[in-house]
Amino acid sequence: MDQAPVLPIVIVPFDGGKEPEPRREEPSDIRHWQIEEFLRQTGKADNTQRTYRGQLVRFAAWCPKSWLDVTPSDIGKYRRELKLKGLKATSVNHALNTLRSFYQWLRRSNGYPMNQPLPTDAIDLERQAEPQADHLEAEDLAQLWLALELDDRTRVRDRAIVAVLSHGLRASEASALNVEHWNGKQLKVHRSKGQNVSEVPLSREARQYLEAYLVWRRQQGDVFELLPESPMFLAQDPKSAGKRLGYKGLHRMVKQLGQIAGVDDLYPHRFRHSFGTEVTRRGVDPLFGKELMGIKSDRVFERYTKGVFKQAAAVAYLRAIGETPEQED
Repeated sequence: MDQAPVLPIVIVPFDGGKEPEPRREEPSDIRHWQIEEFLRQTGKADNTQRTYRGQLVRFAAWCPKSWLDVTPSDIGKYRRELKLKGLKATSVNHALNTLRSFYQWLRRSNGYPMNQPLPTDAIDLERQAEPQADHLEAEDLAQLWLALELDDRTRVRDRAIVAVLSHGLRASEASALNVEHWNGKQLKVHRSKGQNVSEVPLSREARQYLEAYLVWRRQQGDVFELLPESPMFLAQDPKSAGKRLGYKGLHRMVKQLGQIAGVDDLYPHRFRHSFGTEVTRRGVDPLFGKELMGIKSDRVFERYTKGVFKQAAAVAYLRAIGETPEQED
């Protein structure tokens, strides 16, 4: 007698009898990956990376094409779009230069054909006024130092910050200082643009303000304890006391100082411009001036030399005709 065939055992899962399909991850947007790779490989400073990322992401959102399919016409239309939004020539050029840098990197990294023109090659920049040094006048500086005497709570720290900024440091560089970067005479400044380190000597008055702040730190102890590896400038508000005074906090402090002193449109970079103008006015070799300020480009430093040259030309003319610069018409 034949036996009935044995049927295979089927294990039925509890979710209805169907094996779950393997989960598929959504493919990442290759354009955004390339942006991040560009920023990683070029090693831009943190602030520059944020700006570049914003510029490139905005363009990628506006133009859905792959980077290889973007045409000069697309770049031209985007340029017109930025102008219609009311952006100044400086901002439009910054967006175009960011795209230009990105495409040059794309070609260097073999992500763009060597024998094919870049879409940014045919695009000219907007004409813009020659950059001028936005320095502070002597009267404004005097008002600022008077205002620094008013707030007892942060006066010692704020005077030291302004003294340091007045030696040409960028706000991000001043914020990044540690106690160990000061040897009693000069600051070791890790430049936010590039990998170089500058040694910036401070004037006698600035040394006094900085040392007074460090003495104050020693007296406070606790979260303000003075250790070589601790930040140079600390926040003093109750919520963040003892933490590094970041770029935004430093910027906010300077802006509030300007409001108290009655100095319009005050921001940290104006102290840097004032230093560049003063260095040039005192006849310091431009090569040394660039080193002190962490500037590599002659063109960038020219804003100080040209401004001082124009002032000197006006003074020379007045003296030649027997007048003095202080005389009124």
